[in-house]
Amino acid sequence: MKAALVASWLRSFTVQGSWNYERLIGLGVAFAMEPLLRGLPRGPAALARTAAFFNAHPYLTGLAAGALAKAEHEGHPPEQIDRLRTGLVSSLGSVGDKLVWAGWLPLTSALGLVVTVLGSPLAGVAVFLVLYNA
Repeated sequence: MKAALVASWLRSFTVQGSWNYERLIGLGVAFAMEPLLRGLPRGPAALARTAAFFNAHPYLTGLAAGALAKAEHEGHPPEQIDRLRTGLVSSLGSVGDKLVWAGWLPLTSALGLVVTVLGSPLAGVAVFLVLYNA
């Protein structure tokens, strides 16, 4: 199970690579969840359900993938998992946008600019990139 968690975590970095207008990041979330659903009796059906429309903040999709995989492992009915999925889309989209775009990005940009003014431009860029990607 630990290998599946690591594989899912690594795959979560590629979620935005599968973005499309029909499903947004649904295919990326399904790709990230696939190691966690491997071996489940209803794994193929769960994977197909996961690959549907999903619109949340891409940085927080790991939380959604973990919650949905846990619900699948616990054997909850598909209707209940779909309701969980819908709830995760709206809440993770809203929280992620406010947290990342309105909070974290401006803060790290400001810190990078301060370091650029007080130190060097290269150090400012490095501070921004390290802090933002942490």
